[in-house]
Amino acid sequence: MDRTRAVIGADAKFVGTISNVKSIEIEGAVEADLTAEKLSIGASGRFSGQVSCDLVVIGGAYDGIMQAGSIWATETAQIAGEIHYQSLQMDRGAALNCRVVHNWQEPSAAVAAEEEPAEEEAEAEAEEG
Repeated sequence: MDRTRAVIGADAKFVGTISNVKSIEIEGAVEADLTAEKLSIGASGRFSGQVSCDLVVIGGAYDGIMQAGSIWATETAQIAGEIHYQSLQMDRGAALNCRVVHNWQEPSAAVAAEEEPAEEEAEAEAEEG
């Protein structure tokens, strides 16, 4: 038995927290917080909750906040909520009704970049005044 892979079948419903799994396939309904290397939501799958994954393949419905390295939205995907990604692929027909954020910087670098212009503007105003 492969303990690094989990499957939630089409007739199954799960509510809770999922961790310590490398790969999970969802064909049923899941309401959870999930940390995994790979998440696959099948065409009949519905996922609601917070996700942190390296790779996410969405063929069904997703609603929540997602942090992912790569996201692939297939032609049957329906995505709501907020997704943060480094790489995003969308097939024709995929539906996005969400906030989409490209993570091209490390979070600490992004905060520092936002603070620097404000400091420079304050210095420029002090010199003018």
